[in-house]
Amino acid sequence: MSQKRTFAGLHLRILFCLRPILPAMDARTPATHIPGYSRARLKRMIAAGNVAALGVGFWIILFPTHLYALALSFCVLLPLWALALDMRARGALGFEARRRGRYPLSLATILMLPALVLAVRAGIDLNFESYPPLIAAAVLTALAMFAVFWRFDPQVRGDVNQCTTIAIFAVVYSYGVLAFADVVLDPSLGHDTQTVIDHKRIHVSGGPKGSSVWYQVKVDPEASPVGASWIHVQPDLWDSFQRGDTVCVHFGTGLLAIPWYAVRHCGD
Repeated sequence: MSQKRTFAGLHLRILFCLRPILPAMDARTPATHIPGYSRARLKRMIAAGNVAALGVGFWIILFPTHLYALALSFCVLLPLWALALDMRARGALGFEARRRGRYPLSLATILMLPALVLAVRAGIDLNFESYPPLIAAAVLTALAMFAVFWRFDPQVRGDVNQCTTIAIFAVVYSYGVLAFADVVLDPSLGHDTQTVIDHKRIHVSGGPKGSSVWYQVKVDPEASPVGASWIHVQPDLWDSFQRGDTVCVHFGTGLLAIPWYAVRHCGD
């Protein structure tokens, strides 16, 4: 009898300890009390994050030649801030922009817009010898991110729309971050091939009403690792290149062992 009473008492104590935790773990009943964060304060923080995401997103698309590196940094950090806020909120926030209208505690805009912009800029500003390894690395990273969300955020498991949002975010964010990390954080010295800029252009995909603007310079195809005459350049370097300039095509092995190349001034 004493063992039964002990087991019953232990069972009651466990339930008592779990009682304040269960609401935060239940996707249908998000936490309503968060130490240090009222619902009004969360709304203000998310609203400010939405404004920042929209501002940075439009800036780096419309004015990429100015504050390029700073804008990219915000595109990397804003989603991380949103995820940290979601962890702190313990289930009070969501990832779907529409839930019978606009959901005021949704982090969808803060996650998706910077991630999409980051992926787009990686696609039109960087040059890789081969893209399949980068895509494969992005997909594997996205699967790992999605698994973490699935394991620790019950809202993702309980809502198909939020699940879709997280899946798309994971793919585009992984691609953008890995692409820039492979180039910017490359520890290898690489090697340079000297050449001359034959021409430069701003190429708009799809004609005047296209959605992507590429900044490119034309060089001797023999200077390019893939034999390409037109090479993408980062917008913040565009004005420093002029027709007839002697430049170097730098080839690096990449932080993630994904070879890349870029036009730069010799000696940089």
